[in-house]
Formats: sequence, C-alpha cells, structure tokens
Amino acid sequence: MPAAPMHKAIFIFNPSSGRKQGRRAEKIARCAEIFRAAGVAAELCATTHAGSATGQARAAAESGFDTVIACGGDGTVNECLNGLMHAQSHAALGVIPLGSGNLLATDLGLSTEPEEAARALLRYQPRSLKPGLISYQENGETRQRYFIVAAGVGVDADLMYRTGAEAKGRLGIYAYFSEMARMTLRREFPMFMAEWNDEQGIAHTAKVALVMALRPRRFPGLLRRVKLGSDLERNDYRLLLFRTGKARHFLNFFASLATGLNWKVPQVDVVYSTWLRCTPTPLQDPKSIHAEIDGEVLGTLPVEISVEERTFDLLMKEANSH
Repeated sequence: MPAAPMHKAIFIFNPSSGRKQGRRAEKIARCAEIFRAAGVAAELCATTHAGSATGQARAAAESGFDTVIACGGDGTVNECLNGLMHAQSHAALGVIPLGSGNLLATDLGLSTEPEEAARALLRYQPRSLKPGLISYQENGETRQRYFIVAAGVGVDADLMYRTGAEAKGRLGIYAYFSEMARMTLRREFPMFMAEWNDEQGIAHTAKVALVMALRPRRFPGLLRRVKLGSDLERNDYRLLLFRTGKARHFLNFFASLATGLNWKVPQVDVVYSTWLRCTPTPLQDPKSIHAEIDGEVLGTLPVEISVEERTFDLLMKEANSH
C-alpha cells in the first residue's frame, strides 16, 4: 500500500503530445494499473486543448480526487499546479515525466521510465511548498500565474519562444541548446532593468539581459551533474542575473556549468531572493522583452516575481532520502 495518504488519483495527460502517442497512452494506462494494484482508485483524463489541464486539475480536486498526477513535462505540471491553486478543495500534485525538459521530475529523483516513476510516487509523501507567483502583461492586461521550477525574463524567454515544438519533440531539452547556439550569432542581446531584494532585504538595481529565478537543484539528462544550488523547500529563488548583453559572456557561463568547474564569470551574479521586478529601459518597447515560467512563454514587461504565501502539496521523497 502507498505510504502517502492517497486514495483516489487522476492521471492528466496530453494524448497528442510526442511522436509515439500510442505508446505514451499505453504507459500512462500501466501507471494507473500500478496505482490500482496498490489500492488506489485511479482514473485517466486526457487534455482537450492547450491549457485544459488547468481546469481539469481544478475540477478533479473539487470532485474528490486527493491526488492529481501530471503526466508530461514542466508545462503540463504548471497547468495542473495552477488548477490546484484555484481549486476550492485540496489535492496533492504528483509527476510522471514525459516531457522534453522534466526539470521538476529530475529534482524529485523520478525515473524517466513512467512505470518506475509511478512506483516511486506510491512511496513519496506530500510536502507543503510555497509556489512562485509571476505577474506580467498580455494584451494590455496584467495577468498572474503560479509556477514551481523556474521563471525567466529576457534571453531565456526569447529562447523558449524561438524553439519550435517539433524540435523539442525530436531533441528534447537539447533543442534549446541548438537554438541557443544560433542565438549567440547575434553577439549581443537587448537589456532591461531589474530590481531585487537579497537575503538581507537590501534592494539592488541593475541593467540586465537575462534574469532567471530557479528552484531546482540540477538539470536533467546528461546535465545532471550541473548543480544549480537551490532547493524547492527553501521557498525562495536562486537568481541568475546577467548584467551583460554580450553573447560570449553567456557562453562562458554555461561552459562553466556544463564542465562542472563553476568558474566565476564577470558580470554574472548569483544571489538568493524572494522578490524581483523587471521593467523596460527608457525608450524601450516593453513588448520586446518576454517572460517564461517552467518552459512556457508568457507575456511581456513589466514583470514581477514573488513567493506566494499559500501552499500546495507536492509528492516528494522523505527528507532523509535526498
């Protein structure tokens, strides 16, 4: 029987995602069977369109499911999180990794084999975490979204925007690196203003080309050895601030990460914070700078990132098993 107080779970998945859609559906069905064999009532729920997982997760929580399993990448997990945060009833969130990035699943120590991940989730415990909260501009309105893994403003959001779905389906996370190589041919990236508070509450301001608010400890795949140095349970972010628009500084920094040597790169700051605001420079079109969360492109400047005080439950390993 599962260690977590789990009785009724729903598996939310995108039936049209990926190249081998039939095999994906079969794997998810087998995951549900693993839960049923452990005494958990399990149902499958296919998404119907982009963003539908948000409403489906909310409806599941409000109809009595105590666990929502997001089957997909970080984007699918994000949709389910937002549904649970708006639900009138409580349900824990679990992950079966099937996406191109899977940063959260990697951080949770889950196998990329769905059935193995399902068995692990039965041993995981719900842990209360504070999600991130981002506000941004879209079609002239201020909108908000919750997130778990990461938020970015500037170059990385532009990278997400430029990386096509076909490339992600074929190359996975490495599609981003392929597009990154092409983007560096521009030699210089546009810069904007960033304000943030450090761990001591001291305010800082700088002109940057990229800022990322990260919570996982490491990247997936061959980049597992790259340690980001953050932690989901800290309830804050590790900010990467690139106070430079020169492409060579970006290449220098990511080379330092990929090699595991982590040498100091000039004009790149790494700090912990719970609040960040990004605004355009004078005469800059705010719509020229984009934001992203958990690998999904959102809107444009001005952008504010904070930590939500309300919590959600995420299925995680026990504290002593990290």
